Amino acid sequence: MSHHDIFRLGLYHLDTMGWHKTIPPKKDGDEKKVVTMSSCITVEAKFWHASENTEKIIISNGKDKEHTFDSDILTARKLPSLIKYGHSINENYIKDLSYALQLMRDELPTSDLYDGSGIIETPHGYIVMIDTIYTSKQYDQLSSLDPIVDSAYPLEPKGTFKDWLNMYINEVKGHLLLELAVVFGISALVTSFLKYKREIEFAGIIFSFTGQSSTGKSTAAALAVSVAGNPTKGNQTLFRGWNATRNALESYLSNNFGIPIVFDELSSATFKDTTGLLYSITEGQGRQRSNVHGEVKTPKNWGTSVISTSEYSIFNDSAQNDGLRVRTIIAEGQGRQRSNVHGEVKTPKNWGTSVISTSEYSIFTDSAQNDGLRVRTIEINEQFTTNATNADNIKKAVALNYGHVLPLVAIDYHAHTVSERSLADKAIEVITQFVAQNRGKFSDDTALKNMFENYGLIALKDNHIEVKIIASVFKNMLLEHHFQDVNNVVNALRDKGFIESDHDRITTKRTVKDGNGKKQSLVFYHLKLDSEYASIFGLTKDAEPIKAEINLDNKKILESWKKQNDDLIDF
Repeated sequence: MSHHDIFRLGLYHLDTMGWHKTIPPKKDGDEKKVVTMSSCITVEAKFWHASENTEKIIISNGKDKEHTFDSDILTARKLPSLIKYGHSINENYIKDLSYALQLMRDELPTSDLYDGSGIIETPHGYIVMIDTIYTSKQYDQLSSLDPIVDSAYPLEPKGTFKDWLNMYINEVKGHLLLELAVVFGISALVTSFLKYKREIEFAGIIFSFTGQSSTGKSTAAALAVSVAGNPTKGNQTLFRGWNATRNALESYLSNNFGIPIVFDELSSATFKDTTGLLYSITEGQGRQRSNVHGEVKTPKNWGTSVISTSEYSIFNDSAQNDGLRVRTIIAEGQGRQRSNVHGEVKTPKNWGTSVISTSEYSIFTDSAQNDGLRVRTIEINEQFTTNATNADNIKKAVALNYGHVLPLVAIDYHAHTVSERSLADKAIEVITQFVAQNRGKFSDDTALKNMFENYGLIALKDNHIEVKIIASVFKNMLLEHHFQDVNNVVNALRDKGFIESDHDRITTKRTVKDGNGKKQSLVFYHLKLDSEYASIFGLTKDAEPIKAEINLDNKKILESWKKQNDDLIDF
């Protein structure tokens, strides 16, 4: 019975039954002998792993089983480990089998293997890995072989873009939070592309959906990632939870360069201080670690948008740093206003089709190749919708609605969250709230000795409120509110005229006799607060209880915008 030859070179040949070696006759009159070295073991492909700087190969049984190994699996010492994958090996000829497989490997071309999803930078240009590999024109011109990509996530699309679009028209359009969620999701790939083009400094942005339970946070988050992949919670999806170790969260993000991912419910996180982690997420690099030999491991890297959900501010357990705030966008409010039936947003039935259209059209058009590229998210969305559908009304919904609402939201957000609020302004707000909440611990008596049993003194002056607060109390207050450097805060307050101190000192120091007549050193900060808070502190006849101020500006702006754009909402 004959068998089809798969490979033949020198004394070795491979057919569908396995590897064989032909042993020549030793003397005249002898016949050649053919021995079987193993079952069918085929080297299907070899590729260079760019990040590890090593060669890898794909080995199969010639039928239906494939596995990837480092090339040193072909050494005589390691080959027997293939037995656990279902192969049979005659160990009497293990060295011959090793050599034969290496000869077969040497006949194959070498492809490049890359790790990741989204925009992947290579020596030949960039490629995009979503449901499959999309190569740029530059890559096609410079590389003769197709790349191989080990994707960070399974991103096979489900449903059709038409169904997803109908869901958008019927259930998303007109709901500000849900419309923004779509923008957030698509922007992940766009910002990663702009980072590759050196148009922006970082691709990591945190979008935080904040609000009480059942306000649609998770629905909005699932909608955001549905543009790229599976939005249902699971181990192999784009919907994960904050309830994980820092190392696990970094592993979820590793080699993700433009695929949005959700971390759900921040309150379930087990770590107390999120400052370092949030910086790490936005900067796209994991914590430096060393191996057992003390050598520094290569840190995990990424660059994508992370969508967080929580009932409280994402900054509650982080430092009061502007660096974090300019990398974070907080969306608060109701995700669904017409209906509480969140299931109407059918992301579990349709996902992954939108970002494919974005990558095919917005990124790989000729205009996107120009060195002078300047892309705005709104323009990308307009191109995306034009390519994805001919429905003019959807082009209006996405392009025009976003075109009007995003600047409004951005301006309002800038004014009330990140803005250019100085360190001094943020600190004085915290100080004012602290004094109001602890008013009973600030004595109205001007005698410094009263500070020993209180937090300090308070008095109404002609044009300001004078607050003298014990230095240790002041420092603890700032640390509790996540200000990292007390001296920086004090310098900022002094530059703005909120603080007075002795010459060449940041504090005021006095020697005071306590209640027992014993002299003690008293170190305190001399603060000046706005006199408009006098009634709140009970320093005038018109004292009134403390009232929490509610900022309605955002709601007013939104309602104003809705009235002016009814034609865009209900066309």
